Amino acid sequence: MDAQSAPLAAKPQASHFLVEWLLMLGGLLLLGGVLVISLYDEHRGIDARERERLGAQARVVHDNLARQLEAVNRALASIRDDLPRWRAEAGGMTRASHRLRAFADAMPGVRTMSVLDADGRVVAASRAELLDGNFRDRPYFQAVVRKPDADTFYVSPPFRTSLGVWAINVVRMLPGAQGEFAGIVSATLDPEEFAILLESVRYAADMRVGLNHDDGSIFLTAPPREDLYGKNLDQPGSFFSRHAASGRDANVFVGTMLSTGEERMAALRTIHPPGLRMDKPLMVAASRDRDAQFAAWKRQAWFSGGLFGLLALAGCGGLALLQRRRRAAELEAARVEAALREKSAEIDRFFAVSLDLLSIADFEGRFVKLNPAWQQTLGYPLAELEGRRFVELVHPDDREATLAAAAALAAGERVVDFTNRYRAADGGYRYIEWHSVSVPEAGLLYGAARDVTEQRLTQDRLRELNDRLLAQAELLHAQAYVDGLTSVANRRRFDEALAAEWRRCRREGLPLALLMIDIDHFKRFNDRYGHQAGDEALKAVAAALKAELGRPYDLVARYGGEEFVCLLPDSDLAGAVVVGEALRAAVEGLGIAHDASSVAAVVTVSVGAAVRVPDGDGDPERLLAAADAALYAAKQGGRNRVCSAEAPVAAAAGS
Repeated sequence: MDAQSAPLAAKPQASHFLVEWLLMLGGLLLLGGVLVISLYDEHRGIDARERERLGAQARVVHDNLARQLEAVNRALASIRDDLPRWRAEAGGMTRASHRLRAFADAMPGVRTMSVLDADGRVVAASRAELLDGNFRDRPYFQAVVRKPDADTFYVSPPFRTSLGVWAINVVRMLPGAQGEFAGIVSATLDPEEFAILLESVRYAADMRVGLNHDDGSIFLTAPPREDLYGKNLDQPGSFFSRHAASGRDANVFVGTMLSTGEERMAALRTIHPPGLRMDKPLMVAASRDRDAQFAAWKRQAWFSGGLFGLLALAGCGGLALLQRRRRAAELEAARVEAALREKSAEIDRFFAVSLDLLSIADFEGRFVKLNPAWQQTLGYPLAELEGRRFVELVHPDDREATLAAAAALAAGERVVDFTNRYRAADGGYRYIEWHSVSVPEAGLLYGAARDVTEQRLTQDRLRELNDRLLAQAELLHAQAYVDGLTSVANRRRFDEALAAEWRRCRREGLPLALLMIDIDHFKRFNDRYGHQAGDEALKAVAAALKAELGRPYDLVARYGGEEFVCLLPDSDLAGAVVVGEALRAAVEGLGIAHDASSVAAVVTVSVGAAVRVPDGDGDPERLLAAADAALYAAKQGGRNRVCSAEAPVAAAAGS
């Protein structure tokens, strides 16, 4: 090519290079657009999923609290209806207090129950320390005084009780003979039970669930934030105010929370059961931190952006390198020997700059050529490695597999993703992952490898951590349903079992029996022998009850304090009484000394038995109430005996 024709040939070549660059840039723009759209769609998807999930968790809390509020309302109405009869009987108000305590013990969400006369004096209460106290100045009492209505279910703002507990009172009015205001019957909602419910719906560490009053006061949060309790959220622009102004039962908002100043997504839901005339509803709010919601998405966005950047750099660099090589090849086409020397130099440079471990070995298993990355990885000088048999550096446990891979390469096969361990200069071993091919006619093996030691160690640590987390999760799941002191089922396990067996027996038309068991004069036992001895007695009684139950599906659980319950599916009343008598005899047979008892010289129990065949109109609370009434009858009849909901069983001999 002469000097005049060279510029003419350069123009078509330059035009071809420009077309390649335009195609490259167009492809990168298209790929970038697809990446942006994909990330945008994923962002919207995450937002939509979080809205739905937070709303679902708020709905779970709403449904549970609505059922509890309806149950409390029924209990208050029942007490109000029975109060005239109690007042007319001798000792009736003492019986009323017993009934209040039974209701409070049977309902997990209720801490205390009390009856106040028109002057605000406590005339009956589930806790003895509240009797004769006067609470006429309490807002929940004054709210009924100001607007008396026998059909209204009053919900007080959060306040700190006389017992030092942050709580909410729900109240029904007691009407007089002419329907006038004659006092109230009140239930104090237990924040500890509601805290368990709020905590149960949290599915992320940054998630917060709160329960608020209609006036804007914060009642409870999970995780607990007592510094926020009582804070008023009814401020302009707050999530609370926006939800109240919307007129809707459920909303999802995104913005800055007034209570904490954090950027969050919050699902709010008003708790106001349609059949309950509440003067003030409650509100549940489930929220998550916006940064935490999109943390994974941001990492993916950074990773995708970085990968795209690397791809763009690699593509542009590759295209530039390709064009440079083509230009150099065309300029040096007439000088074949110089081109060969340049090619050899390029291979050397590639070996020198590559971060991968590049190698050429012969069929005898000796390294012929290695790039500097080997020296950086293993710590040996290249001069010491080249010419050495590579199997000498391989871990003894990996040598057989390495020789088999070398034989496969010599036979013309490809070896991909093969990993073995090489001894480093410091005596340790590095995991090397290989991609290798052979050129049989040249008798050479070509390999591109990388050091995956850190990746393998990280995987091993992650597997170990995952195994530990699974073991801890199983342990926590087991502990959640076992009473920590007595090792029998706890109240939560019993509540779930009762609900499940109730549904099953209702489907199959089978009877469901329940025994309520109370240790006689247990307070005297603690006073006489001390609480440590009391704990040991509880353990012994629980073990005796559990051992005496013959069927694998019968359940004994600690109901609270010194009370136990036994659930006997598919058992009639006669069978339940027989089991109750066996349990009573087993406890008495323990022979645990009880000098302070007025019943016997040893620890004894009173048992109440009840049976129901579940139907569409009943619920488990009626079975609990019947068993509790039978237990009360057993105590009134002298203790250390079994009474059923229909007729008492004769007391044990000598009781």
